[in-house]
Amino acid sequence: MIDIHTFMLPNFSRGPKDKETFVHMAKMLVKHGVTHAVATPTINSEMHPKAKEAVYDEVAAANQHLQSLSIPLKIIPGQKVSPSTPILRLYTEGLTINDTNKYLIIDLPEEASMDQFENLIYKMQLKGIVPIISEPEMHSFILNNPQKLYQFVKKGAIIQLSAASILGQNGRKAKRAAFQFIEHGLAHVIASGVTAQAFKTYSLHRAYDTLGKHYGSQTIYMLKENAESIVRGEAVYKERPERIKQAKFLGIF
Repeated sequence: MIDIHTFMLPNFSRGPKDKETFVHMAKMLVKHGVTHAVATPTINSEMHPKAKEAVYDEVAAANQHLQSLSIPLKIIPGQKVSPSTPILRLYTEGLTINDTNKYLIIDLPEEASMDQFENLIYKMQLKGIVPIISEPEMHSFILNNPQKLYQFVKKGAIIQLSAASILGQNGRKAKRAAFQFIEHGLAHVIASGVTAQAFKTYSLHRAYDTLGKHYGSQTIYMLKENAESIVRGEAVYKERPERIKQAKFLGIF
């Protein structure tokens, strides 16, 4: 199993502060079936573009440490971009997942910056980079305007849902939205976003189990295959997206 969004790297954003915690996190992921974890520390307006090289170095050191302890987990380089104004100038320095120059995880901005965000991902796509929009089921603008997510998908974006949302840990609205996004072909991969503070309740495997009970093995196969395709820099499988009827979204009639 592959987790494409984790805060696994020591001393980066929400990652572990020491090697001991890092090892505990790695063992927890392995215990629940994870073989590859993409480290996605957040690039924000304070981070220097050369953070890409720092991530490379830390990933290499992390993998060497895991190998020395015979822990069967591989850390894969990546970054998560916060679309602040300075990032509009620096996004080309962002580290795509596994450095394949294909997929880059990106947060949604505040509503006031949505037009600027659309321009950003358009420019990314012109360079052949596919944006993976992270956890839109927890974004108030998307919950109020689900058609915007449909437009992003129609234009080529990949949507990543939070495992915690699938399990209801981010609230009823996020869970309801996540399920409706899946049902309408508006979600393509799930990930944990695991942090050093919450790794003891790691839940990606349970999210897959929950979705399997609702949608069957074919949906689980698609989601897991898409995670593998993203790491390889290959095209993901997409169902035809459908518009969500506003009157029925989040159970409002």
